[in-house]
Amino acid sequence: MGLYKGTPTSILQANSVGGESRGIGYELGRDLSAKLDVKYSPVVFEKNADVLAAVKKGEVDLVFTNASADRAQYIQFSKTVIQIEKGYLIGPRSKINLPSEVNQKKIKIGYSMGSNSARELPELIPNATLVQTISTKQAIELLKSGELDGFSSNKAILYEMAASTPESRVLPVVIGYESLALGTPLNKNGTTEQLNMFVNEMIASGKLKAIIERSGIQGLATQIK
Repeated sequence: MGLYKGTPTSILQANSVGGESRGIGYELGRDLSAKLDVKYSPVVFEKNADVLAAVKKGEVDLVFTNASADRAQYIQFSKTVIQIEKGYLIGPRSKINLPSEVNQKKIKIGYSMGSNSARELPELIPNATLVQTISTKQAIELLKSGELDGFSSNKAILYEMAASTPESRVLPVVIGYESLALGTPLNKNGTTEQLNMFVNEMIASGKLKAIIERSGIQGLATQIK
């Protein structure tokens, strides 16, 4: 299972010795492995771009990520598991208070390497300067120093970053959505139907709702009932 640090959609690693990791991707992978009676081997990367590169190389068998059209070229996805709002996190040194103030010259907005934001943000905020970051850790440091005015991603990531960045704030605006799903490399036959059956079972049993609640995720567009 390919995972990356720092987001409740993937994995939040234990803060103490003997503590338990959590995260929607992490727990779904664990439960699917148990269902298939195979050993669960989570592989944790620094950033999502590394996870996607590992899928392309066939180094991981399973991921939980945004099921975008470009990723569907090399990943076969299950049905949507969760949908998350996208937006902006504004750093503590920035004077931005309104969504309309983001699209201005000299405003620097960060985005993650390998994310769809590189394609989407130029259309949404053509006047702003876009800055690629290699990890959420780096983005947080740039927000704290004032080198970035803001950062754009899904709100699950933004709220997690905000918790580590005092006086930052997530703007009350929705600029799009991410539809996250389980996925496997395209060369694995017949797995989409199996993944859909697993997702349906997790929803029907209430296990998915429990996993979501344990993750502490914020910014969901739809709630699992």
